[in-house]
Order: sequence, then structure tokens, then C-alpha cells
Amino acid sequence: MSKQWLALLFLLLTGTPAVAQEFHFSGGYNASNVTEAGNEQWVGLPGYQFGADLLLGNRWFVKPGVHFMVRELRYTRAPINGIAAQEYRYTNRSLAVPVFLGLNLIDPIDDPAINLYVMGGPTALMNLSADLNNDELTVETRGSQWYLGAAAGLKLGFLFVEGGYNAAMSNVFRGEGFSTNPRVNYVYAAAGIRLQLAN
Repeated sequence: MSKQWLALLFLLLTGTPAVAQEFHFSGGYNASNVTEAGNEQWVGLPGYQFGADLLLGNRWFVKPGVHFMVRELRYTRAPINGIAAQEYRYTNRSLAVPVFLGLNLIDPIDDPAINLYVMGGPTALMNLSADLNNDELTVETRGSQWYLGAAAGLKLGFLFVEGGYNAAMSNVFRGEGFSTNPRVNYVYAAAGIRLQLAN
């Protein structure tokens, strides 16, 4: 990971807590949606994620975060010379860094018991490691992938649930190890706790 990204993560986690109204800690599920299955017949498999976000603002807010994410894909090698089709798995571990702009549908200054919010923006997915259970192929995952997404959530006391969809702006691999270099969108659902700072 580059020094610039490390500096950005450090600022997100430590540089703005004095103006943050809330901290969100969550864990959940993600599912990949491959836009180009190609000859490898790529299919997304269930994955998981957990992380933390800062909520900066009131009615309108900015929500930067850092999430550890594991995603899996399956691809199928077609039958060749009488050899049956074979399935392989690609597992990617990465840090997702979303920076979303959002809106609380009820002004949080009134301290409502229930609130809804919507948000959207870019996410950088920075590769930590990737495994391909096929020793015959050597592939290199891109160091970073970019996404544009939208999400919505429900706050209930100190708890919250959230779901969203992120559309890929970049491909997964470097090089030409596969005939198809897919873009992998993903949907997620998460739940967690939120900690509010005293005014």
C-alpha cells in the first residue's frame, strides 16, 4: 500500500474525531455481481466485511470509513481434450475506503428515536492479498479498484442497519491471465452499533 494511502487512512481515523457526531462499527455480508462472465463463466460468491466509519455533520453529513473486505469469485474452465470442466476459486482480501455524502431524513438535532439516511459516493478498494487455487495460472490483481455506490440505512437507538450497491469503475486483474478481465460490482448488508459524541 502506498504512503499516500496510509496517510489518508491515518487522517480518516485520527484527524477528525473532534467534529464527528457519530462513530459506526459494523460487520456484514457482501455478494459480487460480475458484469462480464466471459469464457471463464465468472460467478460471484458470498463474502464478508467489517469496519468503522465516521459521520461528520448533522442533517447533511460526510461519512468516510475503512472496512476489511473478503470477496470470492468462481470461474469454470471449459472441457478440453476429453477433460471435464473444472471449477476454481479466486479469493480477494482488501481494504475498502468509502467517502460518502449523505442526508439524514429527520434532523438529528431533534434526537429522534428512529432515523433513516441515504448516501452515495466513491469507494477505493485497495488490494491486500489474493489467492487463486489454480497453480497453472499466474495472475496479478490490481493494486486498487474504484467504485461508485449508493446506500441507505436505518438508525434505531444505538443500533443501525445499512445496505448498498457499488458499481465497479475498474477491472480486477492486471495482465492477460484470463480471456476475460471482469468488473465486479458488489452489494452489501451490514449491521452494527453507533457511538454518539456528546454535544
